[in-house]
Amino acid sequence: MVWEIALIILLLVLTVLVILLIPTVVQFFRTLQKLSKTLDELNRDLPQILENLEEITDHTSRATRRINHAVGDVMEIQQKISDELKEPALDAIATLAGLFKGLQTFITYFVKKRKP
Repeated sequence: MVWEIALIILLLVLTVLVILLIPTVVQFFRTLQKLSKTLDELNRDLPQILENLEEITDHTSRATRRINHAVGDVMEIQQKISDELKEPALDAIATLAGLFKGLQTFITYFVKKRKP
């Protein structure tokens, strides 16, 4: 008799458990269906996305190479201009420095010569 009551209680508990698990199982299957749809969309769209990404990367790489080449050209032109201007400017500065030194010597000589 005790076994029969224990078995009935066990069956009732299992029945309640199954009834309580039904919404969870139903929601689990709905989630699986949504996940399946999402994966299907991803599998459908991913190749195009990857192709676009590859194209963008290619364009970016080409643009970077062009910019690097242009920067190299600008640096080369800047160096040529600097070289072309540096030597004449230094020559002019050296000439002016010599001229001022000569003028200073001339003035110093005149000032000393005038003072007896």
